[in-house]
Amino acid sequence: MRIPENLRWKSTGRTLGEGGQGAVCEVVDKDKPDGPRWALKALAKDKPQRAYERFYREIAVVKELNHKNIIRVVDHSQKGAAFHYYVMEAPQGGNSLRKLMDSGTSPYDGEPQKSLDLFTQIVGVIEYCGGQPQPVVHRDLSPANILVLPDETIKVIDFGLCQVEGGTTITLADEGVGTVNYMAPECESGAEEQISSRSDVYSAGKILWSAFTNQRAFSRETPAFNSKSMKVLFPDFREAWHLQYIFEATIRRLPSNRANPAYLLLLARRTKESIRSGRPPLERMLQECPLCCQGDLRPFDQSYVVFGNPPPKGIVALQCENCGYCFAINREKIEERLNRATNLD
Repeated sequence: MRIPENLRWKSTGRTLGEGGQGAVCEVVDKDKPDGPRWALKALAKDKPQRAYERFYREIAVVKELNHKNIIRVVDHSQKGAAFHYYVMEAPQGGNSLRKLMDSGTSPYDGEPQKSLDLFTQIVGVIEYCGGQPQPVVHRDLSPANILVLPDETIKVIDFGLCQVEGGTTITLADEGVGTVNYMAPECESGAEEQISSRSDVYSAGKILWSAFTNQRAFSRETPAFNSKSMKVLFPDFREAWHLQYIFEATIRRLPSNRANPAYLLLLARRTKESIRSGRPPLERMLQECPLCCQGDLRPFDQSYVVFGNPPPKGIVALQCENCGYCFAINREKIEERLNRATNLD
């Protein structure tokens, strides 16, 4: 990439990324050659008019966003310029989540708590973008667009496909319109559902699944609840089973079946606490004490004193062999809930 001499930026010779629409290189400020490193993204020459429209839409959106987990733009060209670019911060030591996964160095691989921390940061960005005067939808959240810093703080990058809610989507005929298997169904060409912040919620759920399993995401939604569910993939790692609650609220075909960001942040906190405290997942609720989390549950022989004989329909009485607490549990409701969760889409 050749940067015009009249700009304040000088390339260090290091390329940070390349694609069909342009390239990103590391630069320094000419007046501060020993200062911070920055990333300059330039649009390739001779692109269709819509490519320029999309490029400047990205600039217009990102420069107005001020969030600790969104990459910051510090300089950019103007429409009509001969060289189309913008300069953003380039945190030292940062790597895309996709690169970390591919290299086997991801800190989230098999780590449910850390994966939930990642998810919480992403959802925080979605909530912030949705709360703008003109809500912004990223539309292309994926491991490639999540920059992970050494302290595991993240930066969301590449708003090239972003859309202002209710605004017109610019789609190019000669390029992809999102990352396959991470993009919400309504973002696909020809889809009829409205694009909203819940489109990004879908992607956040897929990223959580990928980060924890260290695998590329699957297509569609159904596998998350059967062949790619936590119980199937990790039959001996029951802490992971708690993550299913997040997937049930995110990886859903219909936007109306996905939770809003505020609820997801609450759900993530509750899920982290369940894992931290050792609470049994729903699949083990009839076998393990949910209170002390140490003892097994056994039939409560004197339950008739409390419930009569026979007990209410569907109710089983169990007692923890460790702490002694007695529980009346609706077995039918648990079984119905578990069965329903394996048939979601």
